[in-house]
Amino acid sequence: MSAVTLILMVIALLGALVAVSVRDIVHAIFGLAGALLALAALFTTLGSPLVGAMEVLIYVGGISVAMIFAVMLSPHVGRDLRETPARRLGAALIASLLFAGAALAVLSGPAVPDTPEAAGAFDPALVGHALLGDWLLAFEVLSVVLLLAIMGAVIIATREPPAPADAAPAAEEARP
Repeated sequence: MSAVTLILMVIALLGALVAVSVRDIVHAIFGLAGALLALAALFTTLGSPLVGAMEVLIYVGGISVAMIFAVMLSPHVGRDLRETPARRLGAALIASLLFAGAALAVLSGPAVPDTPEAAGAFDPALVGHALLGDWLLAFEVLSVVLLLAIMGAVIIATREPPAPADAAPAAEEARP
């Protein structure tokens, strides 16, 4: 096992731990996105660049962004945004680890030698023909389900909260 593979596994594990252990939903989304990016890099170093690219496009690019939109459209709950020394230290530690991992990955060169038998395993043309051929119905149903989920999230997030019962008469009395 190479050092790059080990570092990517540690980053994925740390991101997953952040995603399930923090109380703030925005931090959990960023932890999930970090874990998914590390997994995509791991797929790429193991000789499956198409799977890594699909991981980034579908999970990081799609689902994480949809979750962030859902959070941003939902009503704000009181958040503690104070900056403490512990938070600064934690952020500096995470940034240092990510920088060290990226520097090691760049400086060490390719982690896995090219394997010709694995190169044709995920041919994009074959994947495209399969998705738009044999699996066309499932592909279209999935796209409709994702569209409905996004529409439902927007409807729920933009719904006006019910007005208190005693507020309605006061507004009518104020009119001349």
